[in-house]
Amino acid sequence: MIRVLCDCRMADWSGVGRYSTGLVRALAASGEVELVQAVRPDVSPPVPDAETLTVAGSPFGLASARALASAARAARPDVTHCLHFPTPMPAPHPLVVTLHDLTPIVMPEVMPSALRRAVYRWWNRRAAGVADRVVVPSEHTAGDVRRLFPRSAASLRLVPEAADDFAAGPVGELPAVARERPYVLSMANTKANKDLPTLLRAFARVSRGRPELALLLVGRDAPGYTASVLAGDPSAARVRFTEPVPDDELRALYSHAEAFVFPSRYEGFGLPVLEAMALGAPVVLSDASSLPEVAGDAALTFPAGDPAALAAALDAVLGDPGERDRLREAGRERAASFSWEETARRTIAVYRELLA
Repeated sequence: MIRVLCDCRMADWSGVGRYSTGLVRALAASGEVELVQAVRPDVSPPVPDAETLTVAGSPFGLASARALASAARAARPDVTHCLHFPTPMPAPHPLVVTLHDLTPIVMPEVMPSALRRAVYRWWNRRAAGVADRVVVPSEHTAGDVRRLFPRSAASLRLVPEAADDFAAGPVGELPAVARERPYVLSMANTKANKDLPTLLRAFARVSRGRPELALLLVGRDAPGYTASVLAGDPSAARVRFTEPVPDDELRALYSHAEAFVFPSRYEGFGLPVLEAMALGAPVVLSDASSLPEVAGDAALTFPAGDPAALAAALDAVLGDPGERDRLREAGRERAASFSWEETARRTIAVYRELLA
């Protein structure tokens, strides 16, 4: 058995939280890991019956970094695994760090504050520098790490993520906003890398001949955002925000979508793509960053940032029931090729290599 301290302080976040929960539960179920979880006081541990340590403070604060180091000394693990870039100070060894992406470094406009970008870069540089192994979820992220932190190239190990735990959960009722008409589904994130304007402009084209069609965006409305992009186009009235929804309703939204669109210009992996595929949504996504790696040939792709090309891809899906069925089946098969059990197996192999 390998005694592993996993930093789960961000288990209540979105993408990092999905990763933390999926991986840690699979590690605990493997029979090869004696799990210790470090969590914030207000975060439930992913594995309730596993040994748990509480580390107070923001994961990005120096006091919390020192407290995490103290927890590691007390727990005496064989390996410490930081599931995001904040790392203990001083760094314990052996140390594994997962770097999911380097978005604010590659696309500075995602984080307008120069100070926050500097802090983000410092934390990531430190993580890449002090870790004995750096786990990344995609070849694309590996390439970014090699380019930005070349001294860490030899420590990189590729371990993809998964969504089988999410897909296996109960499917709830559709939110009321999704019962009105057929809909294309996407996420409401307005950060620059998510490229929501390209989707809105493509929807305006596609919807002209489909007055029954809506665009549902999962998340909170950004007041005035849709109107500012579509500038009076009548399609703006059929763009709906669901507000945050629980996972069972999100599974229902995926399951009933005419298509799921992921127009991002930059992703480290792209878990929503696997979630949508696993729930049977036909997927249309950009050809940017890690997304072709994740989707394989189970989605229609378009050049990132091209509304006309996205509209054409959507037309191909919405206008052809046979194509929708093909993408649904191909997506389910593709999503099934990823599992947290396999992610845990490959992560344990990283631990064993390091300890050897």
